[in-house]
Amino acid sequence: MEFLDNDYYRKKFSNIKESKFLIEKNFEQCEFLNCDFLQGDFSCSTFEDCIFKECNLALINVDDTKFRNVTFEGCKIVGINFTKCDNFILDVKFFESLINSCNFSRLSLKKTSFKGSIIKECDFIEVNLQESDFTYTTLTKSVFLDCNLSKADFSYAKEYDINPQANKLKKAIFTVPDAAMLLKYFDIVIK
Repeated sequence: MEFLDNDYYRKKFSNIKESKFLIEKNFEQCEFLNCDFLQGDFSCSTFEDCIFKECNLALINVDDTKFRNVTFEGCKIVGINFTKCDNFILDVKFFESLINSCNFSRLSLKKTSFKGSIIKECDFIEVNLQESDFTYTTLTKSVFLDCNLSKADFSYAKEYDINPQANKLKKAIFTVPDAAMLLKYFDIVIK
């Protein structure tokens, strides 16, 4: 399938494998199911009120892409530099997705859900993540530095490495036993 039109409204796209170039397109209330956009180009496109389910979004180009109320469910999201998106109104949600080697630095992601996702080797530097949902996530080798994590929920999250002295954690929620990882930065011994 080729995306020949510029505007798509309430369309459902399934099993797309060959078309990876969605440059300067507008998608509103669209659903993408089991699509492979590996190394695709979404430059200057707008996705509003859209859902991606079980899609491969590895290594896509998101220069000036607008994601407004976009949900990713069970997707593979690898090597995306979200800082290149149009971040005026960046509103995304991730559920049970693999998010690997992505850059979220200096973005405002307040109230963003990452629920149940595996987040590996991602950069969260100077990110506003207030009230974000990291419940049931695995955060292997992801970096949190100078982030606002106030009221963020890390219930049942694991493998996170968050320095309480380098991030704002006021009223953030953590569960045991993984919450003990927060103490490693205080040079104390726990028996």
